[in-house]
Amino acid sequence: MLLNQNLKPEGNRIESLDAVRGVALLGILIVNSLSFHAPYFFYGGEGDYSATDNVLLMVIDMFVQASFYPLFSLLFGIGLYMMYNRQLKITDRPYSILIRRMIILAAIGVIHGIFLWYGDILLTYAVFGMISLLFIHKKPASILKWALSLLMIPTILMTWSFYSMRNELSSLGNQTAIAESIDAFKGSYSEIFQQNLTNWLMSYDIYQWIIMLFIILPMMLLGIMIQKKGWLKNINTHANELKWWLLISFILFASFKMVPYLFGMPIWFEYAQDVIGGSFSSLFYFILFIFLFKGRYLQFIRRILSNAGKLSLTNYVTQSVICFFIFYGVGFNLYNELSIGTLLIIVFTIYIVQLLVSNWYVKRYKFGPLEWVYRSLTYQAFQPMKKEGAR
Repeated sequence: MLLNQNLKPEGNRIESLDAVRGVALLGILIVNSLSFHAPYFFYGGEGDYSATDNVLLMVIDMFVQASFYPLFSLLFGIGLYMMYNRQLKITDRPYSILIRRMIILAAIGVIHGIFLWYGDILLTYAVFGMISLLFIHKKPASILKWALSLLMIPTILMTWSFYSMRNELSSLGNQTAIAESIDAFKGSYSEIFQQNLTNWLMSYDIYQWIIMLFIILPMMLLGIMIQKKGWLKNINTHANELKWWLLISFILFASFKMVPYLFGMPIWFEYAQDVIGGSFSSLFYFILFIFLFKGRYLQFIRRILSNAGKLSLTNYVTQSVICFFIFYGVGFNLYNELSIGTLLIIVFTIYIVQLLVSNWYVKRYKFGPLEWVYRSLTYQAFQPMKKEGAR
């Protein structure tokens, strides 16, 4: 069976892309749960973890950390260019819809970030999504040069800077902030809100915006390039090119994410590990899953994952709501209480439940709750919600 037959859009959607989104939701949940359950992944330092926990953290760092928000960025770029092309066919002002869409996403991100989860990424996607529109008319080769330049040049400069001051770098973390976070997140809602707001403001200071610019924007540009080159329309035609990208991305993924552990994972190299290793691991995962989902043998798994991916916005925010009540003082108060092994059991339980609920939901409704709000506000009209014949 030809791959482009399996990538046939359902309406305006491509099932394999939604399936990759479904996979990415698990990666995002794993990484976010680390910060939801303890302060060390935001303020630095090390928790009181067992040898088994430390092995699990190493595996997460190599294969998950900094790999899935770039993957969502790449998917965002693909979706952005697809939407741009659709708007060109129906209006002579495609940018007005796209910019409105970004503004609405930014608003959702601000609400999510301030009231639920300081690690929100939606606002960042919205801002850099608007910037990526400046590149939408450029040729694929030019977009690739911009993406690699934005990714590589700042990383080289930053890594050299960290290396030159390697003797002053510390992994001890901010012990005062760690203690304050533990007290706050195990406290009342007002204490949780204040600590979350503090962390959110720190996450969006000017330094963090600059850092994210050189991570998120290049991956969005790669997504636009992929869609412009037509890789997903007929992957068989581009199979050789994709295999080369798969090989190159794996080499960089392994070199920056795995090999450093052979040398003790020096602190000065962590930025390069996350930026280069994380970005190319996300590209490797994307191409790998697109190839894996092309055949009939994984059709059932592809469909299950794609249904979760169709509700990616709702599932992403729902993960924050669930973690909020599991870990913070207003709920089960498990903040800084769990081993990494127990945490992962909770994570996979949440994810499996989301897969089951998503597959039940999409049989009955066209859009997830937040997707419906997002789409209705974008097009300034209430969208039909229930599928015909659904009970």
